[in-house]
Amino acid sequence: MQDVFIYITLALFLWLISCAIEARILFWAAEVKKVRAGGYVPPEPYFLTSLLCRFVCFNLGFLEVGPIKIVGKDRLPAHGPRIIAPFHIDAGDASIVSALIGITPMYYLIRTTEVLGYRGWIATMTGAIAVDEESQEGRTRAFKAAVSALSSGGANTQLVIFPQGQLVPDEVTRRHEFKSGTMAIAKICARRRKEPIWIVPVGVHYKTDPSEATMFQKAIQGLGFKKFRNLFGHQNYGAFAVVGRPFKVTPKTADIEEIGRGLALEDDAEKATDMYVKRLALLQKSARKQSTHKRVKT
Repeated sequence: MQDVFIYITLALFLWLISCAIEARILFWAAEVKKVRAGGYVPPEPYFLTSLLCRFVCFNLGFLEVGPIKIVGKDRLPAHGPRIIAPFHIDAGDASIVSALIGITPMYYLIRTTEVLGYRGWIATMTGAIAVDEESQEGRTRAFKAAVSALSSGGANTQLVIFPQGQLVPDEVTRRHEFKSGTMAIAKICARRRKEPIWIVPVGVHYKTDPSEATMFQKAIQGLGFKKFRNLFGHQNYGAFAVVGRPFKVTPKTADIEEIGRGLALEDDAEKATDMYVKRLALLQKSARKQSTHKRVKT
């Protein structure tokens, strides 16, 4: 009789577990569908989903980027809501951002074309806000979703945005390619939250010299898989990222002295973008210099 009771209890336990798993699958399936439509804020990421994001980005970084070196990581604001705004060069930029912020929850903007298939599930669980760039309505919905995510998030919520909105493989900083939406989002959210929003510029440089390939990269190419690592673009043999001094976007009009010292951005979104691009151009030069210095040193 006792054995029967144990078997019934075990069967009931397994049934409850299967029901819980099925419920979570149905829940995420519904969320994935909404994210794929664009302009939707998925459930706020937590530790396990952040761990998943770090795991995926680490492996993609290993395969597609190579060794990633971060300079100035200590410049990240210790507290407060922030926007991480790197230069956008390659799909591997996601791995660089992941290496920068580690296992911490984040929201990030991504195109709707990048959330198809299994990628939609990973994106939804890791805080993706999809942008349908084919229509003005789609872009507007994504803008509102980004504002909602950053303004209603926790004390240290963060949003990753590539202000160019497109890849720039030649790594050249051109002002006309940068959109002012990032600055507008920061200003709106600062006013809604009634506290400053930090914008963190990040310069990025990829090494493309085959002579700097790692042992793994040489082994893969030696086995004949010459296109294994350039499925996302040109082949990379490592990357350097330089974190710049953050800008502060305040709920009120920015202090003139702080603007002059490069600590705050002007109220006007276009002028604020001008300041951001100038600093990013310097960071790009620094990232390239770091790469050259490292090569000479070794």
